This record gives sequence, structure tokens and C-alpha cells, in this order.
Amino acid sequence: IIGETDPAIIKEAEETENRYKFLSDQVKDLEKATLDLNILTMDLDQQVNSKFQKYIGLVNNELEKHFHSIFNEGKAKLITNTEEIEIDINLPRKGVKSLDALSGGEKSLVSLAVLFSLISVTPPPFLILDEVDAALDENNSRCFADLVKSFSQKTQFVVVTHNRSVMEIADLLYGITMGADGTSKILSLKLST
Repeated sequence: IIGETDPAIIKEAEETENRYKFLSDQVKDLEKATLDLNILTMDLDQQVNSKFQKYIGLVNNELEKHFHSIFNEGKAKLITNTEEIEIDINLPRKGVKSLDALSGGEKSLVSLAVLFSLISVTPPPFLILDEVDAALDENNSRCFADLVKSFSQKTQFVVVTHNRSVMEIADLLYGITMGADGTSKILSLKLST
């Protein structure tokens, strides 16, 4: 060292060195935390995917039963990919292998088969169904009513419908009627079974 050394410069150099060491340690901690989070994220993704695939397998087992009981033939299953879930169907007597080839009522029946398959695996305490039977003929409406009745042991259903076959299985009916004076009135009827 030539000449005198300013003590303020030495102090500033020590502070800068300490600050650099502190920030270097912080960067190492952040890099380790990032690595740990990436490992945790991959582990959680694997767990979620595994549980989801197991759930889809259980739903597909139920879907096969419900689809066959509703259509008296064929098979259906849910197929998953990274973006969406598709329904693969096969009705051999009709030669149908696509949802697009089904009528509105048949599409409703496929939807009901999927819905009741989901309910079979994880029954909710209650479920509201609004006009899901609107596209069904009388025979298929009875099939829907039978499904609701059989599942009503575990799930309470609130069904909005105009269909007599579905109303016949209800424990309690609510309706709205308009009186002569133009006001709406709520009617209720408890049915004994």
C-alpha cells in the first residue's frame, strides 16, 4: 500500500464484502428452495394424476354398468387426455360409435349414465336436476325415474320436471299454479309409498 489508507474505505470494503456474502447465501437458499418446490410440484402432479386415473377407472366401471342397463347393449368409457375428458361409446346394433350420431334423447341418456356413474363413486348429499328428462320418451323417462329412485337411498334429489313418470316416484311434489285472479300459488303434495 502506498500512502495512507482511508479507514472509511476499509470499512466500506468490509461492508460490501459482508453484503456480497449475505446476498450469495440468500441466492443459494433461493436456488435450493426453487429446487425443493420443483420436486414437490412434480410429486404432487404424480399423486394427483394417479388418484385422478384411479377415480376415472372407478367411474368407468360404473359407467359400463349404467350405460348397458340404459341402452340394453354397448359400452361407454371416459377417456382422458391432457386437455379434456371424452366419452367413447359403442352401440353395435345401431352401428353408433360417436356422440354426434345420437339423437337428443340418446345424448341425454349418455349424460345420465355418466352422471349416475359419478354419483355411484362419490354420492353427494343432494342433487338438483332441472329438466334433464325433457328430451326423453316415456320408456326412457321411466328408466331415469328408476335410477333416481334407486339412488335416493344415498342422495336426496330435487328434480324439476313436467314428466309424469318421474313425478310418480317422488315422495313430495311442489307445483306452481295460477289462480283465476292471476296470482301464482305454490301447491305441495306428500305422496305415500
